[in-house]
Amino acid sequence: MIIDPKKKLRDLYFYNNLLLIICIFCALCFITYFFLENAKAPKSYYTGTLVSGQIFGPIKVYKGHPKIIAIDSRYLGADNNYEYISGEVLDENENTLYEFGKELWRESGYDSDGYWAESDTNMSAKLVFSTPGTYFIRFNKEADEKLNKQNSSSQEELPLTAVSDTPQMTSPANALTTYKNKCNIRITSKNYSGIPHIIAGAYMLIFASIAFISLNRSWVGELLTKINESMGED
Repeated sequence: MIIDPKKKLRDLYFYNNLLLIICIFCALCFITYFFLENAKAPKSYYTGTLVSGQIFGPIKVYKGHPKIIAIDSRYLGADNNYEYISGEVLDENENTLYEFGKELWRESGYDSDGYWAESDTNMSAKLVFSTPGTYFIRFNKEADEKLNKQNSSSQEELPLTAVSDTPQMTSPANALTTYKNKCNIRITSKNYSGIPHIIAGAYMLIFASIAFISLNRSWVGELLTKINESMGED
């Protein structure tokens, strides 16, 4: 079989141009990622002390309009202590869809090397609601639950009632908390997410890099040889 060098060169030119277009697409993906992540300031719904039994909602999701709820919590309690905070995502029928949580803590002391301190005091979660419906988030704190039991407090779970269409935090009337295990929480919403863009851009960039090296093996080999020779001369 006779291979026409001119045709081979035309094919190589075509595929390299195609890879250039893919690289431009990757650059656009990265640019739109940073634009979408920073274009619109998040809407703040609640900032304050987290108490066990609090409910945030209603989160109303309509077809074609997904919502992203960002939850950031910080442990402000005493040293050499911890707090486990968790959340349940519920539908309007009080069915638990999924749970999330994390143990936050701070420790310090003295040893042969002197003073030391370690901590893990922050928890962040992004909850994506894409299926149409009404949702709520119920929060719990391990220390608060123990405190209620010690004080024989029968804290009843709040009903999932939508006072308005705007999500808000509701606290139980007889909620008890201890400042030894104090945690603050901030809940915000984001209308856009650039994560799919950066994932698509990364995958396409990897594909373009592998395809370019495969198509231009001779040129890449010569370039690497020149680089090695220049480094050897130095």
